[in-house]
Amino acid sequence: RTAFHTHAPLRRRAANTQQPGVQVTRILQTVQMQTVRGQRAGGLTSHQRSLRPSALPCPVHHQPNVHPLPQCSTSGRGLQCVAASSSSKLGDVSLFGDSGSSLLGGAPSEAQDSKGKMSLEDVALESEVDMDYTKLRDSLKAQEFRAAEDETRALLIRLAGEGAVKRGWVYFSEVSPISVKDFRTIDNLWKAASNGKFGYSVQKEMFVQSQRRWAKFFKQIDWVQGENNVYRKWPLEFNYTIDAPKGHLPLTNALRGTQLFEAIFDHPAWDQKAGSGKMSIEERSKAAGANTMKF
Repeated sequence: RTAFHTHAPLRRRAANTQQPGVQVTRILQTVQMQTVRGQRAGGLTSHQRSLRPSALPCPVHHQPNVHPLPQCSTSGRGLQCVAASSSSKLGDVSLFGDSGSSLLGGAPSEAQDSKGKMSLEDVALESEVDMDYTKLRDSLKAQEFRAAEDETRALLIRLAGEGAVKRGWVYFSEVSPISVKDFRTIDNLWKAASNGKFGYSVQKEMFVQSQRRWAKFFKQIDWVQGENNVYRKWPLEFNYTIDAPKGHLPLTNALRGTQLFEAIFDHPAWDQKAGSGKMSIEERSKAAGANTMKF
């Protein structure tokens, strides 16, 4: 008996150091028992009504401007927390997006905003030279990316002019005369078919974010392999599925150098539209880099 009373303060101290979840559960169970007793005695007092379990907040540390906290209630003897929104996942948040849902701030881009995504049917098949993009659209709609890649290469050769058609490939100096409208039609089709994963503008943005370092960029889009970063053999060693890494498609021949790729990236099709108020890829990448430093 003497030992029991001697160690009573230690037991009270240990009880006070229990985990918050256990303490809250016991508090809620105590309030629930008092509520039941009050109902049996002829109703609840005003103090008991204010302590109803359904009105208690969830015992989770709150931080402002973070995802909504779950709402907690009691059911039987346990503590149940139900998330207010099950759609808020870290994987759904863009790191470099221009959006309020982005970790680094800004407004949602077309490729990342689920409400603003463009379907293939919404892409206008516009051309300055009456080029037919129906075959490319149908191949992308069927998720036949190998056929879409072949058609894209054939379209660029025809858009580059007679010289490219005769030799069967495009020279870098033949890229700039291609119209902005035709380049954007091809790019929009690729982005719409892949939910913003493939396309020339996607590759351009990744290239800028990799500090324009080709080795880093090619590794990022998975065009090289092995410890020595050897180029994949065309066409069998490339991935023609939607599961390919971001920016993997469409392909551009870089075995003879990166001049053709640079000419595509430097094309005015990826610049800001005059009077549109939208940022170009260069401006978005610089803003993302600045926000990354802040982050």
